[in-house]
Amino acid sequence: MRLFVIDSGKGFADDANMVKLFDRFYQGGNSADMHLGGSGIGLNLCRSIVRLHGGEVYAENRTDGKTGACFTIELLKGKEHLKANQIYLEENKEKNETKAKRAMANRNVKILLVDDDIEICRYLKSELSDWYRFVICNNGKEALKQLLSGDFDLVVSDVVMPEMDGITLLRNIKGNANISHVPVIMLTSKSEISDRLEGIKLGADAYLAKPFSLEELHLTIDNLIDNVRRLKGKFTGALKQDDKVEKVEVKGYDEELMERIMKVVNENLSDSDFNVEKMCDEVGVSRTQLHRKLKEMTGVPTSEFLRNIRLNEAARLIREHKINITQVSYMVGFANNSHFSTAFKKYFGMSPTEYAARYSE
Repeated sequence: MRLFVIDSGKGFADDANMVKLFDRFYQGGNSADMHLGGSGIGLNLCRSIVRLHGGEVYAENRTDGKTGACFTIELLKGKEHLKANQIYLEENKEKNETKAKRAMANRNVKILLVDDDIEICRYLKSELSDWYRFVICNNGKEALKQLLSGDFDLVVSDVVMPEMDGITLLRNIKGNANISHVPVIMLTSKSEISDRLEGIKLGADAYLAKPFSLEELHLTIDNLIDNVRRLKGKFTGALKQDDKVEKVEVKGYDEELMERIMKVVNENLSDSDFNVEKMCDEVGVSRTQLHRKLKEMTGVPTSEFLRNIRLNEAARLIREHKINITQVSYMVGFANNSHFSTAFKKYFGMSPTEYAARYSE
């Protein structure tokens, strides 16, 4: 079966253009309409889909005496030419179980995709929409407005864009306390090291140069999302805390703010009068702002964040068996031993005495 797509334009200037035409990100330079732009993805994607079905697509100049280009798609009928693993069958579903579970886990991940090239946006969305939810913006100004009014887990942004470029957008994101926690992946066709360094210096969490591998982008997104989940897990009890509180490290976005918070908390851990208000004063942010940032970064409100740190430090001290439980409760800022025991049991699922017995030599 053959499908022909013919136009009445100028055609191809030489055979070299026709050979490179299906390369990803290739853009011909002989068109008078180059101002219309393009990403060089469409024809490459077209060829990939055709070849998945065992077909081929190629280009040539018209041979009917008229000017213009002709694209020919050749496909075989039926499915006999396909391999068994290329044919979808109901019983093959189990083979994709791991991938499906991962996709389901990320289904609520909301990504802001920022690029003035709508073709790239559509391509990335079509390839990754089974894994993430996308909102598309065509310039940095529009993207910033979306970020300030919405709730996004990650931003993927081009660098060169109208109205507001990607570097300016990045500077606005990392400079705004309300959205600075959102990881940012920068995409650009620029290859100079200075451009990459500028983005990294401003706080870009990842920097991919075009042409980039779709798999590389996919893995980068997954890694950044996993990093956020691990950070939240540190303060919600989802992960085991084996190290002393002072050793907690937060890499990437909001590192400076979290380091200030942890420094203040550790310096006042044994003070039973140290509360959220005093934490805000010493960190230098308002109660509302601190609550919002900690909720975004750790998944718990400020008071619970402080209590969890105290309880994790208490657990560490209990495991060392150097002081008794009453002394432990005072060292982590609990003035009332009964209150400490109740909070400890609620958090760890056992009393301090039971916890000590479990970790006794």
